[in-house]
Amino acid sequence: MYPHSTGQARSCEDCHADPKALGLGYGSLTYKGGWRFTPAEAPAELLGIEHGLSQVVTLSGKALVNFRPGVRAFNGTEIRRILRVGLCLPCHRDFSDPVMRHWPPQGPCPVFKIGVSSRKN
Repeated sequence: MYPHSTGQARSCEDCHADPKALGLGYGSLTYKGGWRFTPAEAPAELLGIEHGLSQVVTLSGKALVNFRPGVRAFNGTEIRRILRVGLCLPCHRDFSDPVMRHWPPQGPCPVFKIGVSSRKN
């Protein structure tokens, strides 16, 4: 799946700010100096699983399920990069915004006062 090269089928927020799209499962993501994921599902303990059935990866990028060959979950670096864009979307809505056209991934945000390297999860 190459969503950035095949046209927009979902909004930017649908992927960059949605825990389910990231593989974290149903729940909520919050940012307060670092990311926190709060699952909405209880662990599937009857099946011997310590996480909800919709979760395939942890926020740090640890895969929780076995994938078929050639398929994998996002790793921790990818998750942090995706969420970094998600932080900017409330102010910078789409690619018509100059910031989004010339994305500064290491640039500081005057609202959150963070850089990519300052977030560790």
